[in-house]
Parts: sequence; C-alpha cells; structure tokens
Amino acid sequence: MAKDHLHVVMLPWSAFGHMIPFFQLSIALAKAKVHVSYISTPKNIQRLPKISPDLQPFIHLVSIPFPALASGFLPEGAEATVDIPFEKMDNFKIAYDLLQQPINQFIGDQLPDWIIVDFSAHRAVEIGKEFGVPLVYFSAFCAPTCVFLTSLENISKANTDHDILPSPESLTSPRDFGQR
Repeated sequence: MAKDHLHVVMLPWSAFGHMIPFFQLSIALAKAKVHVSYISTPKNIQRLPKISPDLQPFIHLVSIPFPALASGFLPEGAEATVDIPFEKMDNFKIAYDLLQQPINQFIGDQLPDWIIVDFSAHRAVEIGKEFGVPLVYFSAFCAPTCVFLTSLENISKANTDHDILPSPESLTSPRDFGQR
C-alpha cells in the first residue's frame, strides 16, 4: 500500500544546541505537512517546547530510554550533555551509541522516507543501508564554525589520527598558509 504522506525521522545528538535546531526543523517540515518522528530520550522529550495543536498530527515525539547501564556509568537521570560532567562525556557517547538497536527497530517498523541525522548518529548509516532509507546530514553548526574548526591539515590526518579536533593553541595562533 502506498503512503499518502512523506515521513522523516530525526536523530539529533543529545545536547540542546543540537536538539533545538532539529526540533525547529521538525516544526518547519510539519508546517509543510511532512510527518516527523523526532527521536530522543524521555527526559529530553519532556524538555522540548510544546508543539502547537495544529502541528501535533505531524510531529511524533519518540521516547527511547538509554539501556540499563552499570551504576556510576552516568549520573542518575542524565540524558543530555547538560546533565553530564565533562569527565563522563566519553561514557555518555557510549550510552548514546547503545540507542542503535531500538532506533534500528523503530526504522525497520516505520520504514520512513528519510532519516535526518546529526554528526553523532554515525551508526544510522548502517541502519539506512539495511532498510534502504536515505540519510540527510543536518548540521547545527554554521559554515564558518565548520571551517574554523576544521583545516585541510586535520582532514588529511583523519585517516590515521583519531584525535582530529584542533588544540586550543591552534585556535588562538595565526595559521601558517605556507608560501604562495
């Protein structure tokens, strides 16, 4: 049976600087009568702004909790980066990656037309391939920020060096562009 509407799944990173732009994009798509499934954790879903009644039929807030984690892995009730001390951020990234299986199940059940992903949903590529659903990358960062934080030097090291983020020193020193 053919669908009578376009369905998009949103997969933002669990930080408000990402969730809110994805939510705003969800609202814009809903205004165009696109059905949106916005996936996040229960506490993050509760923290989102209220959806106007005229858009509620188009935006489905999908609450997927983190799997049970070992005690002390994350602070109790932590579901966004605002809830996490810096020293636990690697654990938070691992917990976020553990959402892959329930997201995979949701995508398989819904078979949306598109998946819109953030930088952190790298596992969504596998899910999209498995179910034949195309992906769109939506960046919460503006283009100048991407250019400022990424240099050709860092990109060329990406294949050999896992730590491609610039150092604080490199961000506060003039660039050496070589001789022209």
